[in-house]
Amino acid sequence: MSSLPTILASSPPRNLSKPSTPQTPNSDQSRTAPLNNISHSLHLLSKTNLSLTLSHTILCSPVLASTQPFTSISDQSTGKIDLESILITIDNFFNKYPFFVAGCTFIYLVVYPAAIFYLRKYKPITAINAFLKLKSQPDSQLLDIRDDKTLASLASPSLKFLGKSSVQVPYSEEDESGFVKRVKGGFSDPENTVVCVLDNFDGNSMKVAELLVENGFKEAYYIKGGARGKNGWLAIQEELLPPPVHMYTAKNAKSSSNNESSIVGTEN
Repeated sequence: MSSLPTILASSPPRNLSKPSTPQTPNSDQSRTAPLNNISHSLHLLSKTNLSLTLSHTILCSPVLASTQPFTSISDQSTGKIDLESILITIDNFFNKYPFFVAGCTFIYLVVYPAAIFYLRKYKPITAINAFLKLKSQPDSQLLDIRDDKTLASLASPSLKFLGKSSVQVPYSEEDESGFVKRVKGGFSDPENTVVCVLDNFDGNSMKVAELLVENGFKEAYYIKGGARGKNGWLAIQEELLPPPVHMYTAKNAKSSSNNESSIVGTEN
């Protein structure tokens, strides 16, 4: 029988220390770990994938949603936009909201141009309406922009019958600033003057009307047909205009002025 000291010496030593507790991760590290994962994921998202994601979100919005299941607008393998899918989505939108599309088209093609036309200060006017405006509106004047050679063959309408006179300033596209200065010199108060522009046809009258409005005139009207064009001053004067405001050739200008003087004297 072995002795007690021998048995105690041969037995393995026991670990009398307290059992170790498992270490818990730091609370700050546990909080920041998910944020780091999210930041890492966002960093891996390329610009192309981000743009495709935004496009997909916009086209899948309730407004653009179609009755058919949405078709992918991009090829995920190449990262390219699928143009055919976009066109199909737009076509489905048009088919689903035809009245909305028709209303927007009508506003863009009809309402908007009409509003711009009626709000602008230079407009077309017929020869008869130009005469009526010159007759009824005290601040209206007639501007003849034909060149000297044309004026020599066909004189401007005489407005003595209306207590006014035609202002003659030939238009030159090469010297628009000088032309504007000469026109302003022919009127005492351009800012309160309504001008009816007369050309030989419709060549430059619209351009001149716009130019005068841009340079301070109250309003400007370009006479459609001009002096010699269709429905112009010469075409309607025999039927619609009184003789004192008729346009005459150089040969008949002197006799017409004598007749006009006699008419004015009779009225007085």
